[in-house]
Amino acid sequence: MCHFCGNVGHSPATMDPRPMSELKLTEAEYAEYKSHSSSDTLYKSLADKDSPKLRVIGFNDDTRAVFRTCNPEGHEYIEVPWSDMDSVKWIAQRLEDEIRVSLHHWYLATADGVIFKTFGELVCTSAAFRVKGQVVLTLLMPTDLSTFSASHSKQHKWKQTTAAPCASADALEKCVAQFHLIEPRPSTAWSVYFAQRSAADKYVQDQLDEYVGQDRPAVYEKIEEAVDRVLDCLELDEAQPSLHDCIVPLLADLADDGWGNLLSRIYSPTNPAAVDVYLEYHYRTRYQSVEFFCNVYYRPQPSITETKLTLSTPRSPTKLNGFRPLLQMGLADMPPGKRWRAIEERTFDLSEAQARSLHRILFGEASASGSESDSTTGLDLAEEISVREMIELLLASVGIAFYTAFDPDDEDDVDSFEMGELRWEGLDGSARWLGRNIRSVSGDAPMKDDNKDSDKEDDDYEDEDEYSDEDDEDFGRGGGDCRHQ
Repeated sequence: MCHFCGNVGHSPATMDPRPMSELKLTEAEYAEYKSHSSSDTLYKSLADKDSPKLRVIGFNDDTRAVFRTCNPEGHEYIEVPWSDMDSVKWIAQRLEDEIRVSLHHWYLATADGVIFKTFGELVCTSAAFRVKGQVVLTLLMPTDLSTFSASHSKQHKWKQTTAAPCASADALEKCVAQFHLIEPRPSTAWSVYFAQRSAADKYVQDQLDEYVGQDRPAVYEKIEEAVDRVLDCLELDEAQPSLHDCIVPLLADLADDGWGNLLSRIYSPTNPAAVDVYLEYHYRTRYQSVEFFCNVYYRPQPSITETKLTLSTPRSPTKLNGFRPLLQMGLADMPPGKRWRAIEERTFDLSEAQARSLHRILFGEASASGSESDSTTGLDLAEEISVREMIELLLASVGIAFYTAFDPDDEDDVDSFEMGELRWEGLDGSARWLGRNIRSVSGDAPMKDDNKDSDKEDDDYEDEDEYSDEDDEDFGRGGGDCRHQ
């Protein structure tokens, strides 16, 4: 926060270009400065001497020299306490007290290259404060910015593989080199696949390039964590990065107001085909009620026919744009108020035939039993990846990390969600319900408790003759905002 203008952040064009040693105040000058600055003292109470300490290092020699004079042991760094409840501003204020240089004159940056251009960020939303071990920040003076950005700015990428050199004009050979396909089948559509998937990869990278020097939106992390969780269980070894890159997050919009729209395209590593997966999500807590729905749709593309990348999503229950419902979960749209109660509505719309069709689109036909394979890698994805695991991968592509239990003899093998940023209503009962349906269409043996509808006991609700929804309307968007059908 700038104590001179009252604004959070800095205006580099007007910042003092002098080095830190010339900006350092004496104790008397600093006391005078603080007497005229903001009266905010909350930063002093949120962390104390018993709190964990983060380390701040200087980027240039002059800053490090100032730090040596401020550190009781003469080290070239300053340590200040911090807590999970902090904002970067409060951390900066504690540092300001140690070095006696107004925070109007400098920036803080993370070890992985994120520059806090304002001090309004919250610690709980920054990946820099979730590292193992001690958090380390770098103090930058205005003259350090260009040098630091050129060599340290945080970069983002989605792909885990790197294209191999290829001088061939053959479309399939180009695809193998570019995308590291796994046992691809002959087809005349590989040239179309190459053009469209290249465009999709570029589209995602262009989106991520907008976040150079800052953290990418957390929804990308959640999708990647969910995908990696499924792939880790498959034990594909060196083929895992190739399969990871087949999942391309084209739309990742998870707003802070409880609405979310996610679209991923899963390209087949064996066929010139793809499957789109779309998540429509809403969660809003009101005073005495909750709005919630989570709908997942899919659109099979047995053969990619367009070189151009086009994004399409369902528009309404009657205009699905080629998508089909996979599952729909939510709470009944009841009037808010004291008599509101959570009534779950759930449908699983994927049939066994549809699931096996998606499996063939993505991973091809399994080799005939006992036949000799002409495989060069010895990896037959149609056999290595079950229908159950494929459905888990579909859900993971839109950020839903779901594990489906499959061993009836193991009492510890249970269905489980990891929703990340997505909040959930009736999570336990929905986990068993979803696991049971996935097992049913996958041909897996049922688990012991698959005949139970829910893990939860019936709640007691008070009957009220009258209720008012006035308090409820004070929270959230107001009446008519829930789009749950």
